[in-house]
Formats: sequence, C-alpha cells, structure tokens
Amino acid sequence: MRKLIYQGFVLTNPDGLTNTWCLTIGEQRRVGSLFELRRQIHFYQELGILPPPKPLQRRPGPQH
Repeated sequence: MRKLIYQGFVLTNPDGLTNTWCLTIGEQRRVGSLFELRRQIHFYQELGILPPPKPLQRRPGPQH
C-alpha cells in the first residue's frame, strides 16, 4: 500500500499501482486518479466545506 499526503489529506493506494487512489474525508470515500482527487480537494476547499487538515505527527528523531 502506498500513501501520499497532499495538503494535509492522505491519499492511499491499496493496490500499489499509481493509477487509482482513495481519498477518505469523514464518512465519504472517493476513488479516482491523483489528478481527479487533487481537483476535488481544491474544489471542496474553495467551497469551505472541508474539515481542517490534520497536523502531521512528527516522529522523534535520534537523540545526540
């Protein structure tokens, strides 16, 4: 499985192929190409109906 973080939203690719991605927002799940899902994210952001993106959880680095 591949994961891609785009503007705070996680796009997953369970098949490992690059032509189909899944975007889950709340209870809705969208499946499509990376281009289509990016376009939907921008559209929903313009409408103001997307929840705020989750902040990334940084892993603690090695201590020196």
